[in-house]
Amino acid sequence: MNKLNKLLVIVLFSFLCSQNVQSQFVISGEFRPKAMLMDGYKELRNDTKFPYGIVIQRSRLNFDYAKDNISIGFSLQDVRVWGQDASTANNNTVGVHEAWLKYAFCKDLAIKLGRQTLKYDDERLLSTINWRDQNAVHDIALLQYSNEKNAFKADFGLALNNPAAYQNFLTEYSVSNYKYMSFLWLNKKFFDKSLETSLLGIADVYQTPSTIKNYKTRYTVGPYINYKKGNLNLSSSFYYQTGKLANNKDVDAIFYSAKAMYKVHKILELGVGFDHYSGTDFSDTTKAKTKSTTFDKLYGSGHTFLGYMDYFNGNSSDITKGAGVNDIYFKANLVFNEKHSMEATYHIFSLDKPYFLVSKKASIKYDKSLGSEIDLLYSYKPNKIVNFNLGYSVFLPSETMENIHGFAKGDSKFAQFAYLMLTIKPVFLNYTEK
Repeated sequence: MNKLNKLLVIVLFSFLCSQNVQSQFVISGEFRPKAMLMDGYKELRNDTKFPYGIVIQRSRLNFDYAKDNISIGFSLQDVRVWGQDASTANNNTVGVHEAWLKYAFCKDLAIKLGRQTLKYDDERLLSTINWRDQNAVHDIALLQYSNEKNAFKADFGLALNNPAAYQNFLTEYSVSNYKYMSFLWLNKKFFDKSLETSLLGIADVYQTPSTIKNYKTRYTVGPYINYKKGNLNLSSSFYYQTGKLANNKDVDAIFYSAKAMYKVHKILELGVGFDHYSGTDFSDTTKAKTKSTTFDKLYGSGHTFLGYMDYFNGNSSDITKGAGVNDIYFKANLVFNEKHSMEATYHIFSLDKPYFLVSKKASIKYDKSLGSEIDLLYSYKPNKIVNFNLGYSVFLPSETMENIHGFAKGDSKFAQFAYLMLTIKPVFLNYTEK
């Protein structure tokens, strides 16, 4: 390569990777107390269980810094139940929520390292899970590519987890988490961004309990499609799960969903959807010992999709004892103005497979119907930093649902859940220097 060509390459590279020289430093916070009436939330109750009220508070202090091609995010968090310890106790409960560094090699390519939240597509598999007070965070390295002109994005993530620093040799990973995890996300928009398509593949590796070098890898892959044009919004996703679980079971599971929303009036949007989480047929208890066809939602949100009472918000072992779940739902959104809005959803839940285990050697067949749930949510946003959420839900269980929770038919009491959540996100300092 001659000197002229070298000079042209240097000039072109400098042009592509040029940034406006400026810096920004922001200090912000979050104050989120959540008062809840626990009267059937997550678990049906009978005469031996009593409802109660609880307040959980999440407090955060966020520091964000950006200069040239470097961005830094750091967040401290305290999550506590009111009254969980004496007010005179000297307890240090503040911890690091996020701590990451992002370096942009050029306009389109960057790397992001450290503890951070992950949020992709409709958050089925990777989500911040904002309803959870602690949120979901990952210690991970991300390589990110984004081309606005071509409406194309790609993220590659890699996490390598260990329980302690500077171990001389490999030891058991005792943390209740994946040992390794990697994913690839490809996103492309078409037709003036009205059609969005994504492909997400995740490989998560778990260490077999009480072993040192016995690892099992589970693979999940599939597309997400979202189309929005005028008053119509259509979305769908499909994910296939294979590989092995930590208990050495083979995995062969699927998930699929479809949703249609239509704005019938300037303030009213109506919709219908269906979610399918495959389950394991425990009628063959011998086969069930070596193979699982129960889909695991991995690190995604269940609260957003499977009802606000969170009966099906766990992982594969928690959802209907592994028998899977179907959810047909009808939704209505009312947006009166920029301050007031309401949401109403009616869910009809059923099992994917009619058999589930009652002991290690026996299974019983049940009717697939699990019951129905009604979720109501009112939101009030008086300004940009304050948000009130008032929610109320009821669950109407079937006999099968009562059996899953260990009750005889008709023994469960009226299941309801109510909450009032206040979220305030003030900005204490926003300094920009050019």
